[in-house]
Amino acid sequence: PAGQGSVTLVVARTTAAKLAPQQKKQQMSVVNSASPSWTPCPRRDWRLRSNKTQTKFRPLGVARSEIYGSSIQLEGCRGYISNLPLVLTQAAQGYMGRRGFRFNPEMCSILACYDPNGAFADNRETLMRDLSARMRSRGPDGSGYYGNERFGLAHERLAIMDPEGGKQPIVYEDAKYSVCANGEIYNFRQLQEKYELGTAKTGSDSEVLLQLFKLIGPEFVKELNGIFGFVCVGDDGENILAARDHCGIKPLYIGYGIGGSIWFASELKAICDQCETIEEFPAGYYWTPESGFVKYYMPDWDSDDYVGRKDTSHVREVLTQAVREQMMSDVPIGLLLSGGLDSAVISTIIKPMLEETKQQFITFTVGQEGSPDITAARMMSEHLGTDHHEYLFTSEEACSIIPDVVYHLETYEPELIRSAIPNYFLARLASKYVKVVLTGEGSDELFAGYLYFRDAPNSTAIHKELRRIFHHLHNVNCQRADRMTMAHGLEARVPFLDPNVIDAVMQVNCLRSSAVVYECNSL
Repeated sequence: PAGQGSVTLVVARTTAAKLAPQQKKQQMSVVNSASPSWTPCPRRDWRLRSNKTQTKFRPLGVARSEIYGSSIQLEGCRGYISNLPLVLTQAAQGYMGRRGFRFNPEMCSILACYDPNGAFADNRETLMRDLSARMRSRGPDGSGYYGNERFGLAHERLAIMDPEGGKQPIVYEDAKYSVCANGEIYNFRQLQEKYELGTAKTGSDSEVLLQLFKLIGPEFVKELNGIFGFVCVGDDGENILAARDHCGIKPLYIGYGIGGSIWFASELKAICDQCETIEEFPAGYYWTPESGFVKYYMPDWDSDDYVGRKDTSHVREVLTQAVREQMMSDVPIGLLLSGGLDSAVISTIIKPMLEETKQQFITFTVGQEGSPDITAARMMSEHLGTDHHEYLFTSEEACSIIPDVVYHLETYEPELIRSAIPNYFLARLASKYVKVVLTGEGSDELFAGYLYFRDAPNSTAIHKELRRIFHHLHNVNCQRADRMTMAHGLEARVPFLDPNVIDAVMQVNCLRSSAVVYECNSL
């Protein structure tokens, strides 16, 4: 409250931006996200968006934090966010010298330009390398570029799989196919076997995207299990495909620039001064110039009429398999130990796997001295016998890094900024020891872990609310986890948000919702 030593942040809420002409016909189904009366902060009339928006895809607000899949536009356009594009551009170029901004960039990022009319043909490579460098904190291990007069692909790399041979963009020169990807494809070996793809040229999991696009076209995206945002190019720019993972664990934006150019980037800062309109690429969709946006992630449970039939007896097995797949790495892996139930569950699954491979179990936690999370994390670390690292921060430190958090988070949403501050310290700590960490993000959105679920009137209401908050993960938990870890060249993996785990939990009969929580407790 004002007058009690608090910091007040002004939130810029934007209206929707208009789609490019070829996108206007694409209908995107969205969850009805009006908050039910039993949730905290039910939606009021003053929160409703303008009915003048022309955008088909527009998620509504979250019950607790009002976070949107927003768009930004250049000054003078409807939906312009104050001076955010200027702030992002200047900060990336090193013009803003106040404390908190990072000038020595250290996860992967992608930047792609589809330019069928050749508007940027003359100096595309120089331009795109400069723009991509704004995201270098995501990929400190190298950068690359490939393109011609119709397209360009740029990449900043954090080397996790095949550190020596997996440089991007990955190019098949003879076939004129190329790919630029951010994230990890956990089932790439199974897909290579299933489709008899033959020997890959690299050890990178991203190469399977190129192989499958060349073999069967865009529909292969439905078979991927991973966290990703990528762009594939075929026939030297004649065919192009962009896609984002099932719930937006990895970021991706689409922008519309001059001369009919279409841009794709992992972060807004890379293209904020190149496009007239920028939108968040919707989670669970792919895009081609011919089809526009196509929704490929359509699980059976994603309906208000769905009734779960299963109990929780199969959950541990599915979660264990997800953890095993996400332990895939050619570099050491750590665990973010929050002191909560979610990361504690993951830790008990990881321990025997690391013992089997004789790897060190490294855990990390941050907080303020005497906080319950620090105490609980220490107890869990002692119980598991981990190599535990912690960082205790002060209130003054937390305030001092707010500009840096906003720069990397790319939002002015106060609640998200507040929750991202400890994540920033945590990622900074972990990045000194490992390149990959597992986290417990997403569990509350699956297991009805928030206290307000106690007030749900029936099982239908529980399932409806779980669907609603699940479809906002891309702008809350996922955005926070990705941006804060990537700010320090660290990859965060989220076993609870594996699509098989999501299916296993969402198929549980909600009449047994209390049993779900108890089952998670017993894991």
